[in-house]
Amino acid sequence: MLSQSFLIALAVIPVTLASPYYNPYFGKYFHGQRTSGDSSSSGNFYPVKDCSTFIDQNPETSWSCHNKSPVSSANSCCFEENGIILSTQFWDYNTTLLEIAVNGSTSDIVEAELKSKLDTVYNDLSRTFTIHGTWDDFCNGSYPQYCNKSLEVSDEKDNLTHILVDQFKEVELYNIMSKYWIDTIASNVDSSASTALWEHEYNKHGTCMTTLSPSCFTSQNYTRFENVVNFYKKTVEIWSQLDTFEFLAAAGIYPTVSRKYKLSQVQEALQKAHGAEVYVGCLNNSISEIWYFYNLQGSILTGTYKPIDTTTNTKCKDEVWYIPK
Repeated sequence: MLSQSFLIALAVIPVTLASPYYNPYFGKYFHGQRTSGDSSSSGNFYPVKDCSTFIDQNPETSWSCHNKSPVSSANSCCFEENGIILSTQFWDYNTTLLEIAVNGSTSDIVEAELKSKLDTVYNDLSRTFTIHGTWDDFCNGSYPQYCNKSLEVSDEKDNLTHILVDQFKEVELYNIMSKYWIDTIASNVDSSASTALWEHEYNKHGTCMTTLSPSCFTSQNYTRFENVVNFYKKTVEIWSQLDTFEFLAAAGIYPTVSRKYKLSQVQEALQKAHGAEVYVGCLNNSISEIWYFYNLQGSILTGTYKPIDTTTNTKCKDEVWYIPK
């Protein structure tokens, strides 16, 4: 049981501060049903081919994983063959706090809880599930990877910072990525630099997205890496509208070292927010990642995303830790 003085201390902590989710990056196309013109490039952040005609003529089978026959090459810029799209997030919790939660004394737990609550209030990264990536899975739940060597980017040779900031003038995008798309222990990249994670995510997944092909862009003179930059834009856009921390908080689920939560509570809270079952990943039985699943109608950049149930079974136990960062 937490001490009365600790509970009083928590009570005076303000609960509303700036969040990266209060002003989503941008997202005309991400939520809701498509309306006339939604799949055109007119007035759009993404200079890709218009998919309106294909979608209008195929209202059901233009959804990924819903086609009954192969889509013609003429419409390949409007249909993702790898039709399950995932938006994935990291929760890089503090492993020392997990040790305290499991084996610490009451006083250790009280002290750690108070410090973590204060940090959560004053450091927005402590209440943010950071970006892992945008993935495309096959309709059976397996996945392709590293699909086109000629489309890959190398930070060492090409310099992603230069590409984003100097070549494409995407300073805001770069700043968001630098803060919220960060390398973690779970990233499985060779370098600790976040640019290595960006490189890895595009090369592994972005090169497999048919609607990101250079031929799908409408620019008269396609610029090399235009598809790479737009992959990053879309990844940030989707993530900026999936505030997992607040989805859980709305159900009274907050990071803590003082108790576990039922996995079913976590899943129900996320399903309520997302509209479909969400994958919850655990490391040492503490929440470490979240995956949101979609089918897609149209281009990966301008299409409509429809939530679907996870195709991956969780390995978390019936009760899980949600440890602070």
